[in-house]
Amino acid sequence: MSAVPQLSFFALVSVLSSPAAAGCSPDDFPVTLTRFEWVNACTDRPCPVLKAEGEIENRCDLALGARVKLKALDAAGETVVVSQLWPFGSRNIPPGRHVISFDQWIGHDPAIASFAVEITELRFWR
Repeated sequence: MSAVPQLSFFALVSVLSSPAAAGCSPDDFPVTLTRFEWVNACTDRPCPVLKAEGEIENRCDLALGARVKLKALDAAGETVVVSQLWPFGSRNIPPGRHVISFDQWIGHDPAIASFAVEITELRFWR
């Protein structure tokens, strides 16, 4: 008779709280950029900084952390620069819609014409 492996309480909690176990994927976290503009942050010389805002929606039943990738694109749609962050730090995002700030994620480049955003990773922060 073979032994049945036993999970410790902590291992079981870890398995149950993982995004895969919850059935959540990056597709369950649509993120959109609702506005962006370059604002001059200096009074004596040009020094444009990105002021941008968006919305992230958690469509899962579980609060999870989400890593967001912001890609700056040129007029031809080619990537100029990429930045990735955990915009809510090590806090889980509860189900529902939430405002997200993209301020100063990317430095100014005159070639930047637009942006694309996506979720690259989900994580359960304890």
